[in-house]
Order: sequence, then C-alpha cells, then structure tokens
Amino acid sequence: MKKHLWIEDNFHRGAGDLRRVFDERFANPRQGHNERFVWDFWHVPDQYTLVRTPAMAYFPKKQLEPFLDRLADWGRDVLGCAALSPPWLSYYVDGCQQQLHSDVPHGPWAYVFSLSPKKLGFRGGETLLLKPEVLDYWRSFSDSTDREQSSFVERVSPKFNRLVVFDPRIPHGVTPVKGTMDPREARLVVHGWFTEPRPCLRGSLRASQVARPLDEAVGLFTEALSAEGLWHGVLSVRIKVAASGKAAAPEILADTLVPVDADPRSGKRVRAALLGALGDLQFPKANGSSVITLPLLFR
Repeated sequence: MKKHLWIEDNFHRGAGDLRRVFDERFANPRQGHNERFVWDFWHVPDQYTLVRTPAMAYFPKKQLEPFLDRLADWGRDVLGCAALSPPWLSYYVDGCQQQLHSDVPHGPWAYVFSLSPKKLGFRGGETLLLKPEVLDYWRSFSDSTDREQSSFVERVSPKFNRLVVFDPRIPHGVTPVKGTMDPREARLVVHGWFTEPRPCLRGSLRASQVARPLDEAVGLFTEALSAEGLWHGVLSVRIKVAASGKAAAPEILADTLVPVDADPRSGKRVRAALLGALGDLQFPKANGSSVITLPLLFR
C-alpha cells in the first residue's frame, strides 16, 4: 500500500443500483423532467470544467444510504475518520477536466468513487496525482535516470465500482475527457472527503475503558516527539485487544507524515517512538476482543 493512496476495486455491491438511477434519468435525451434540471455546469477558467450536483439530492435514499454506510464504515476502520462531507456527484463529457489543485481545508482524506460505465466510451478522465517524490524533488533526484511525465505523476483510471482515497494535500486533478458528449458514456463519480478524525472503537470494550491508557501512551509519544521538530499529516494505527485486555503490536494503517522543520531522516525514529508507546498497552478485561483505530493529527 502506498501511504498516500488507496485503490479499492469492487468496493460496493450496490454500485449497479446507483448506476441504474443515472442511466434511467438520461435514457431519453428528448424528455425533460425535474431530475434532469438539477445539474450545475461548473467552469472556472484554467481550473475546473465539469457538471455536478449534490449526490444526496440526486439519488433516492434507498440507493444512496447503503453506499454512504459502507464508505463511512471503511473510513472509521481504516482511517479513523468518524464522518463524511456531503458528497458530490459529477459527470465529465468531452472537454471536462480538473487542473492540479489541493483540498486541505476539507478533510484529511479525499475520495473518488467511480460509477463510470464498465466499458469506457471516452479517453482520459484519470485521477491525476503528483508523486510525493516530486514534492521533494531534489532529495530523490538522479541525473542518470530519464524523467518523463510518468516519472512525475500517478494516474488512476475511473474503473466502475472503484474507490480511490488519497491525501488531499498532494496536488491532484482529472485528466481531460475526450470522445463523448453523452452523459451515459461520461466519467461519472461520487466524491468528497473523510472528516472528523478521532479514535474509533469496535468490540466489547467501552470508550471510557480505553481513554486513559491511550491518553497516557499518546502523551509518552508526544514527549518523545518534542525533540524531533515539526511534522504535518495524519498517522492512523489499528490496535487489536484480546478479551484479556492485552493489546497486540499496533499496525500502521495510514501515514502521511511529512517534515516541516524536522530532519526527514528522523522519520523512522518518529514512527518507532509511536509504536513503542503503543506497544505494551493493557486494557481492562472484557467479554470479547476489541479493535481500536487511532488517528493522530500533526499540525
């Protein structure tokens, strides 16, 4: 797994239901009805060109809520984010694109869920991200290596039922769509941000039983971090706790830490300090096992 990017294929078993709603509303191009008049053509010169609408106003609850529940569960279990921003639904026909930009104020993680046709009738439409090494270019530079576009960017195609989650601080965009003016053949995506990072607990333990041990462990880590300079990003870990209360070694799930005024070479030491602080936790006994997803924000 790349620490700044997830790609989850076959993400939601109800993706076909959402797709059918869209196809049915555009089935007859000569027919006018309320569901056809909710779209905003969003054009900002040299930045954004796409057609969008709030997903919660467009899809019936019966089709949309199972997807949002699935997405929210994934965000809690993997990222430690307790909520989602209101999702957008956007389609991209010929000429639509997004130039490079970043979304830092919206949430610590962005997502794009593709409902594009299974057989793509267009070219382009990939999610485009600058590679992290480009943002620290000279540290990874080698004059013995050819550098062309694929060296600098990552492209993720809008495959049907594919979830793409990424660090929104990284400059990203959408490559120009070419080849169709039919919305039913367009790049179609639901997109937004994971928000409200906080500890997420599943299992037999109660929040009041895990708060103090976690606070003490994070305090130890914060003390160790004080000598390592300033860092920015999110580091989320999963802690599995047996019924006996004994915690297993923590597992890093998401890691977007970057040095602000710290020595990048101390990154391994920073992460080792965290795993050390969380590595010998003891919680109260319970009737069964528990899992804690703990996100730590660095600002």
